[in-house]
Parts: sequence; structure tokens; C-alpha cells
Amino acid sequence: MKKYGYMMLAVMMLVGVILSGCSKNGNSGNAGADKKEDGASAPPEQVTITMWNRLGKDTFDNVIAEFHQKYPNIKVKLENMPEGGGDVAQFQAAINGDELPDVFVRPTGYSISQLVKLDKVHSLDEVFPADTHGDYTDGTFAEGYGSIGGTVYTFPLYSSLHGALMMYYNKEVLEGLGYTEADIPQSWDEFLAFGKELHEKSGGHTYALTFGAATNYMATFLLNQLSAPISPESGFNYKTGQYNYNTQGYLETMQYLKKAYDEKVLHPATIDADTGKAYSLIKTGEAAFMIGGNWSGDYLSSDDKGDAQAFTSEDWGVVPIPSKNGGPQFQYFEGGSGEYLYVAKRTKHWPEVKVFLEFLNEHMYAEVVRSGQTLPSKKIELIEGAEPPFEQYEKISQMMVEFKRLTPTVYKNNPAATEVMSLYSGYAPKDNIGTLFLGYLQGQLKDLKNPLQKLTDDHNAALQRAIDGSGGVVKPEDFIFPDWVPGENYDK
Repeated sequence: MKKYGYMMLAVMMLVGVILSGCSKNGNSGNAGADKKEDGASAPPEQVTITMWNRLGKDTFDNVIAEFHQKYPNIKVKLENMPEGGGDVAQFQAAINGDELPDVFVRPTGYSISQLVKLDKVHSLDEVFPADTHGDYTDGTFAEGYGSIGGTVYTFPLYSSLHGALMMYYNKEVLEGLGYTEADIPQSWDEFLAFGKELHEKSGGHTYALTFGAATNYMATFLLNQLSAPISPESGFNYKTGQYNYNTQGYLETMQYLKKAYDEKVLHPATIDADTGKAYSLIKTGEAAFMIGGNWSGDYLSSDDKGDAQAFTSEDWGVVPIPSKNGGPQFQYFEGGSGEYLYVAKRTKHWPEVKVFLEFLNEHMYAEVVRSGQTLPSKKIELIEGAEPPFEQYEKISQMMVEFKRLTPTVYKNNPAATEVMSLYSGYAPKDNIGTLFLGYLQGQLKDLKNPLQKLTDDHNAALQRAIDGSGGVVKPEDFIFPDWVPGENYDK
């Protein structure tokens, strides 16, 4: 018996040594795993992560290919979805059936608060700990936009400064008419005179300006950006907690653009042009200038057909849009990211998904810069290997920073306001400042004061109705920020 006991003791000690050796090699509980240089362990057998994407079809191709080279045992199965809202039905079915993929781009029609309330998304605090938030553009992880209750749920892709508008010009047209960039006026009155002169010098062939007036977001962004310097309380007034569209800023901006149309400074096709038509007009030289977003440089540079008709980055320049007095202009934003990813709450592969997200965090932002479409969420000076595709990218990026002002967010005062804002979206009128402007530009509206006041009243009534629906959980004063200074960044 004593001999048998000694044998058992020896066996147990041997097993202990083996297990200890496994633990020291980092393989305890994951036998056969390969340790990577960054400390992350690849699974011993191939694991497949499913990812849904509704952005450009090649957005993630390069970085996923690099990921597969480094982590051959983690396969990212990318499924490209329809763009322009074509993802709605597929996401609705997946959310209702609890069949979301491991990783997915923001679903059209769903807010972060809705997805968190439905318990559909995974916390990403492990990927974006609080001490790293300063590496990203202002407001990226703001409450109600990048996080809920202080917990991060989004992987930010594009900068929160996305959406800034600027004015692009056709170099050949300007040079052919004897102009340089230095001749482009910065104020409204001077640009009207310049536009008339340009039209006459071209023999009526070229108009000065165009933009996608029939594309609602473009018209809305433009009005917001040009109105704010005139009336900084335009839109939502955080001092009163009320909407305000009946301002001098909106009124004068609409009147100026209508005058530009009537006096043949604005191309006549602008009245029903979408953004695609606007690109066509500037490329063909029918318009010398086009108002576009920070992403427009990429669209103007991706028409290289290899022949004399090609339009590339050498053919265009970019300057600020003329403002009323030639001074700075800006748009308000409450935070968040221009686009972002989520992880499904019930993913079965969180360790592998985390490895993938950490890889994206190191490599995806350089890819965003290379695309030329916008600024990445991470501050550009912190990104290794960021190579812009055209020289104007830096100038566009500077204007994005200059043209944005961070505002307060009601979610900071009361996180329960997420439900109120969801209700407000349903109660708000279908018409907005952009549709009202288009009607005025087309001559359907003669008076602006009354429609602007009605728009203001309707939005405030919708907000009050939503607040009342909270049963006292949310109050009107939650929307009021006495320390907000209109026109300045709110960083409190």
C-alpha cells in the first residue's frame, strides 16, 4: 500500500509539472494556441467572425486581408449590405430574431440608446478604456452618442467633425477665364458680383455656383453652416432648451441663395439637382464652383478614365464657402462618430472579436485617411502610416476642424432623455429647414417668416409632447444649459 501511495504521489507531481509548464507558456485552457507578438492568443482551431458592412464595399478589404495574414486562425467573413437604407429590413429581422452578426456597421434607423435598451450590443470598454479617449476627436465617446451610462458601445470610424461643407472649384475653368484662387471672394456681396462677371466672361456657358439643393441633408447642412455665424442661437438654443428656426440667420441665408439663383450666379439646374448632378456640373465646366462635403474631394478625384476627359485631384481646388461678412462659419454637433461599428451582445467569439477590434484600432484609421473621404476618429497625428491620396486632404481636414462647434448634450443631464428623443423623432414634422428652403428656391413659398415660425412651433410642440410622455422622468430643464456660449465649443 505504501508503495502504491508513492506511485500515486509521483503521478500527481508529474501532472502538476505538465500543467505548470502549460500555464507558463500561456496555453492554460487553450492548448495549442499560438502566442502573437502583441500578446494576444490566436485560437488553436479556426474561428469565424461574421461582419456586416453597409459602407463602401472595399472599406474594410485591405485591413481584413492584413488581419488574416497575422491571425490565420481567425477568419472575418465580410458580408456587404445594400447602401442608402437598403439594410433596414435585414437588420430589423436580425434584431427581432436575435441573430445579429458578431460585428456590424451602425444599422440605419437604430440609435445607440435603442440597441442598448434592447440589450443587443456589447460593451467596448476593454477596447477603449477611459484613459485613451483623448486620442480621438472631440465628443467621440459623448454620452448618448458613443456611450450610454458611461459605458462605451461604439467603435468609432469617422471623425465626429464629419459633415463640414466647403466650396470646390474647377481649376481649368478659373484659369481659362483669367482667375486664380486669390481672386475668389469671401463675402456674399463680393461673390455675387464675381459670379455675374464670371458668367458674362464665359459667354453664358459657365455659371459660378451649384450644389445638390434637392438632396435634403446638403441643403440642411448648408443653411445651418451659413446661418450660425449670423444667429448663433439658430437651430436648437441650449440656453432656452427650445428649437428656433425663425432667426435672422436662416432668413438671410435663404434670401441670399435665392438672390444668387435669380441673378444667374447659381446654376439653374441647382433648383432640382441632387449631389450627383452637382458633381457633373463642375466636372464639365458648366459650374465653376460646387458646394460639397469634406468627402467630395474623393468623389472629384476618382474619375480617372485614362483619357483627356479624366477629372483628377489636379483639376480642382477647395476654399471656404463665402459667408455674409467674409468671416468664419461653423456647424454645431453634439458628439459621436460619423460612422461606427457595434459588436453583438451575444457574440460567441468575444475573445476573437476583441483581437480583431484591437487590430482595427491600430490599422483602420490609416485606411480611412488613404480613402480621402473624411477624417478618421482617431487624431491624425497619432496614426502611423497615414498617407492622404491627394494634396488637398490637409486643407480639407483643417476646415473640418475650424467649421465645427461641440454643443452640450441632454443625455449628460439626464440619460433617460434617450427615450424622449426617440419619441420626439416620431412626433417631429416631416418637413425640416432643408425642405422649406427648397420650396422657397423653387418659388413655391413667397413668405419665409410664417413658415419658419411654424417649423419652430411644430418642433417645440413635438419635444414637449415627448417630454410629457416620460411621466416626469425627463423635464424641460434637462435641455437647458445656462453656461452654454453660442458659437463656442462646449467642453464641460
